[in-house]
Amino acid sequence: MGYINVFISQNARLYIKNSQLFVENEQKKVDYPLEDVNSIMVENLYTNLSTYTLSQFAEKGILLFVCDRAHLPCGVVLPFCEHYQTLSVFGEQMALSKPIKKQLWQAVVKNKINNQNEVLNICGGQDDLKKYADSVLSGDSTNNEAKASSVYFKKLFGPYFGRRNENAINSCLNYGYTIVRGFVARSIVVHGLQPFLGINHCNQFNSFNLADDLMEVFRPLVDLYVKLCLSHCKELTPKIKMELFNLINYDVEVDNQRQTLSNAIDILVESFVRSIKSGKNELKTIKVFGLNMHSYE
Repeated sequence: MGYINVFISQNARLYIKNSQLFVENEQKKVDYPLEDVNSIMVENLYTNLSTYTLSQFAEKGILLFVCDRAHLPCGVVLPFCEHYQTLSVFGEQMALSKPIKKQLWQAVVKNKINNQNEVLNICGGQDDLKKYADSVLSGDSTNNEAKASSVYFKKLFGPYFGRRNENAINSCLNYGYTIVRGFVARSIVVHGLQPFLGINHCNQFNSFNLADDLMEVFRPLVDLYVKLCLSHCKELTPKIKMELFNLINYDVEVDNQRQTLSNAIDILVESFVRSIKSGKNELKTIKVFGLNMHSYE
């Protein structure tokens, strides 16, 4: 996977020549080595690119987001059947027992709540959520995820904040979550998994149930960025969108090592594949520890 994330907000033409991605408009032309490109956000509705360019994105595993008239992500282009054992992995995923699914969801919820608790600590709060993390049962049968989130968002953004409110904070959160969801979906497909087969989410109209499951542990990083950097914003501006898109290059911790959010997503999905093969919980723990842009040497 590459490390360059390209954000396109103006009219442009995208094309590939000599293994380079060119982005060209009336003012300038820039190019990137195709192998170094991780993702592309096309916010402008009049950007032009060819079918050949799209096919190269798919072959290289480059994630392409497209936006609607409100300049919000409405679709994502994913690689198709890239894994060499897709049928085998699908069979193992289908055969995953209900008790193991519940154990995996328990691990996801516990990891998420611990990260939410760390976000509160970073922002000067208390260990109010630790009791919820420590008491998560198999399958989260007591719904600790919802209980913790109810406390968490009010502690983070104020007593009158609600996730269903229409405001700039929720717009920023939703935009960041959409970016993370797309990257998780990409990794799921690349590893031969079927994104509609979740461990907890099971909406028959949702093609990304598994992505919605696994992305939960990464949400607190978005929350932390919005709290520390965007809490006073009045609207979701193009500049803010670029900042949120760039969160994929921020660090989290896995096995006491710092990893970009993009790499950590792949590590988590790989551990999920190991879990379905072994029939036991082998999910990696993702730790949010602050806002740190990854340094590429």
